[in-house]
Amino acid sequence: MNIDPIILGHNQFIGVDHFSQDRARDRVQLFSDTEKILNVVRDFYNFGGTGMMLSTHPKTKAIMDAIGSDPVLSKNMNMYPLIPYAQGYVRKANEMGMVGMLKDVLEPASTSTKFKILLKGGMNVLNQDFFNTISTFIDVEMLPFTGFNVKAIFLHNVLTDLALSMDSQKVFEFFVDYIKDNYNAVPAFGTMNFARLVKSFDEWGIEKPLVMSSFNKAGFQMNPSRVECERCLSEYDVNVLAMSTLASGYLKPKEAYEYLFSLPNIKSVVVGVSSKGHAEETFGIIKKYFGERAV
Repeated sequence: MNIDPIILGHNQFIGVDHFSQDRARDRVQLFSDTEKILNVVRDFYNFGGTGMMLSTHPKTKAIMDAIGSDPVLSKNMNMYPLIPYAQGYVRKANEMGMVGMLKDVLEPASTSTKFKILLKGGMNVLNQDFFNTISTFIDVEMLPFTGFNVKAIFLHNVLTDLALSMDSQKVFEFFVDYIKDNYNAVPAFGTMNFARLVKSFDEWGIEKPLVMSSFNKAGFQMNPSRVECERCLSEYDVNVLAMSTLASGYLKPKEAYEYLFSLPNIKSVVVGVSSKGHAEETFGIIKKYFGERAV
């Protein structure tokens, strides 16, 4: 499995901060101009980063259009979509109704693509075909990434953990097969319940999954505990993209990455970068502790 060892995260661009609402508001203001986001992506790329994660947030289309306007970035950046942006569907359905929501979501698509998706979605509703309905939403979510290098597609932790709570093996198997068959990308999963997820995958025979989950020295968002997550990381055959590595700013980079890369099966790390200096510092520290895996 060949994914980027360092992936640029998106939280700072869309105003997400798990520790401070004030800091989140500051970031919304800072990155209200898409050109400022593009400059951070360029700095990240110039320091050696070629992977970027984006949820299908309302700002995603503008960000992808900006990246697409840069011939170097559009050719060389690998994208890691995080789908779906569930909050967005709820908000749009409340504001516009279901028809208005679909029209808005499908706006970037060509006429032929819109017709194909709408026809498929309509038939799925008529047939009450649950899994084909899921495939329709996947296709809609992936529209902003058309034409870009997509390496892995992550099912958002909200849906992953919902399906996990219901022991829905078929949902996971369907997602794996659909992504492999239709997008030539690695099917992957975000989760806030790492230990339970990898145990379930082992029982179901889902081999060597790519999982994005929190790993940090503070145990922040590591459920049910840091000890249990570390045990499962060692005992199960899994590839991990580590997130929340600084515990939302609680940890300093040196101690955070010294801990992180002492663990087995950490294949990649997703990081939030908000400036050129931040990008340079982050790359320097991660490469030092990641060793040969990050170069």
